[in-house]
Amino acid sequence: MLRRVNMKRETRVTDGATLRKSRLMGMFRFIADSEGASTKMIQSFMLMNYGLKFKTSSDYIHEASLAGSLVLSRSGEWIISKAFKRYLQ
Repeated sequence: MLRRVNMKRETRVTDGATLRKSRLMGMFRFIADSEGASTKMIQSFMLMNYGLKFKTSSDYIHEASLAGSLVLSRSGEWIISKAFKRYLQ
């Protein structure tokens, strides 16, 4: 089930890194609140909330998994790693 996360309106972002971080944190919060999400659920969330293409969202997921922030559960859903959970609190 997709949930809409109350996001601050992205206004006057000074650089791409700040915008990217905002999007990534929104993605992480969505996954944490959902207690796991499939790739398609994450892609849909990112499209609805940020207007991102599925490919861009897949790249975000891939990079987050390489960094150890996301891990793929046995059920095939992405979950926040135990080590990264403390940053979301």
